[in-house]
Order: sequence, then C-alpha cells, then structure tokens
Amino acid sequence: MQNDIVVVTGGAGFIGSSLIKYLLKKKLKVKIISIDNYSTGNIKNHVKSNKVKYIKGQNKDIDLILKSYKKKIKIIFHFGEFSRIFQSFKYYKKCFEYNILHSLKVIDFAKNNNIKLIYSATSSNLGNKGQDENLSPYAWSKTKNIELIKNYNKWFG
Repeated sequence: MQNDIVVVTGGAGFIGSSLIKYLLKKKLKVKIISIDNYSTGNIKNHVKSNKVKYIKGQNKDIDLILKSYKKKIKIIFHFGEFSRIFQSFKYYKKCFEYNILHSLKVIDFAKNNNIKLIYSATSSNLGNKGQDENLSPYAWSKTKNIELIKNYNKWFG
C-alpha cells in the first residue's frame, strides 16, 4: 500500500485522532488525510507527522476536497458526524445536515470512486437489540446511515 491514502473524516476528534495514532503506530506505508470541520474536533488532537495532512472542511464538499487524491485513496474511515445525543434534540437540523446530507456525500464519493468505506456506528442505535434507534435524532440518523450503506452495497455492490 505504498503511496496509498487513507482518509479519516473527523480526524481531529477523539476517535478519529486515536485511529490516526493507531495507523501511524502500525507503520503502514500510507499517507493519511484528515477532513474535519472542527465543530467538536480540536487542533490539539493533531498528530505531528509528515504522513498526516489535516484539511479543514465540510464532508459535503468531499468531492472537491479530495478531487486530486481520489485515485490513490483506498479506505475512508467516516467518523465525522454530529455525535452528541443530548444536543441532537436542540440542534436536530444540524444533526440531520451533518449525519444525513453530509454523510450521503461521503458514501457517494466512496461508491463513485470504488473506495472502501468504514462507518462508525454507535451503541445508541445498536444497543438494546435495536430498540433504541428512535430515542434521539442522533440515534435515528445513525440508524438510517447504516441502512443506507447496507442498501448501497446491495444496489451497487
């Protein structure tokens, strides 16, 4: 995988930055690109490495942001979504915008460029044998994205 690229959306957040540290520790011969809008991510989470490039941007613009890299991208780890259960009631429109509309752009980008997509699910929609999927706008949106990704796989391979 030399000169291959791994993309981490939400790479300045807790989970995304932890994944970046893990990938660097594995000494894989890849470059890592982080896309984050820094709504909850933080520059303090950046890993200092010449193998990591941090881009401030919105996932809805992934086509434009990664246009020159798309032929080398092998995997997208999609962690860059609205991720607060309690706040999803107050900011439900932002939750739906980030988790449905922006994620659709990431999913489409992966499909259109034959890139493997790894999606971050959550216990808030998978817990309690799936009975919690409608308890919050956050859980509902994550559930719908899991369904969408499964259907994309059936529909488009």
